[in-house]
Amino acid sequence: MGACLSLDADERKARARSEEIDRALQVMAREESNIIKILLLGAGESGKSTLVKQMKIIHNDGFTQKELHSFKPTVLDNLLGSMKYVLNGMGLLRINLENPKHKVHAQTVLSCQRSFDENQVMLPFIANALKALWRDRGVQLAVSRGYEYELNDSAIYYFENMERICSEKFSPTPVDVLRARVRTTGIIETCFKINDILFRLFDVGGQRSERRKWIQCFDDVRAVLYVVSLSGYDMTLIEDTSVNRLRESLKLFSSICNNKFFLETSIILFLNKVDLFQDKVLHSGRHLRYYFPEYKGPDSDVDRAARFIQHLFQLQNKHQGKVIYPHFTTATDTSNIQVVFQVVMDTIVRENLEAASLL
Repeated sequence: MGACLSLDADERKARARSEEIDRALQVMAREESNIIKILLLGAGESGKSTLVKQMKIIHNDGFTQKELHSFKPTVLDNLLGSMKYVLNGMGLLRINLENPKHKVHAQTVLSCQRSFDENQVMLPFIANALKALWRDRGVQLAVSRGYEYELNDSAIYYFENMERICSEKFSPTPVDVLRARVRTTGIIETCFKINDILFRLFDVGGQRSERRKWIQCFDDVRAVLYVVSLSGYDMTLIEDTSVNRLRESLKLFSSICNNKFFLETSIILFLNKVDLFQDKVLHSGRHLRYYFPEYKGPDSDVDRAARFIQHLFQLQNKHQGKVIYPHFTTATDTSNIQVVFQVVMDTIVRENLEAASLL
């Protein structure tokens, strides 16, 4: 009799514990349904990390002063590195300095390994050399022909803000941070909340050496946001100069949108750097047809050229019925990204509700 009572008590305890676990699982399921995991993919130099910074500005109240200050060494190094790249480009283009006296400044910049002191202030002799070189018409000519030696996207911004950046009181602004170039290694997670839904955005390095890490993030992804640099149509990979950047991006996109992991996943295509693409199409003389002979449109028709590239990407999708959602973007333009990202978030939420049969 005592054994039976003991058994009943044990059963009640077990049942109560089971019900407690069930309730906990239901709570977890509700919480998980309010979390949307987004994978941010794309080849190197496409602008993915800039988009992550924009999400922080738009949805996470921007950068703290401490975070802004942490980018100071990067901004200073970017300015110096950009001028070094221009000086090397001048050699490739056979452009001379207008003022021969500036050769000493060029040697100073090219031999410099560290541009700032222990207080993260630009060294005066480096600042003077940079300013003198930026005033030189030979340097300015080389910068205007930056397309021909793949000068980075942020170089002109840094040169035009040189006085401020070189000053003793310089403190980076959010725009400086958006322009800062740091190669992404590993996996960076950014979280932000919109209308009670938590978005977890995973940014993974785009260079070939980083892509083996992508598989770690594939589980339970609700959307893939693939970023491509439109302006890279005439450029080659940093890690392999024999490969065109846009063709590499097309090949990579094909492997992503047709991957078995993403058959039920929303695919959002960001055709990025529209501003640079427009400038290049209209003014550089580096026509799209030189690099993509299949393009038959007018050389100076920016819209038709952009739509042609969009079509190339959509052709990579081999699954009938699977929709690719394309958007033209300029990642450094906060207002543009805010509008586009709201549309993207609405799309992702709607698709996830439909998948759950709630719409």
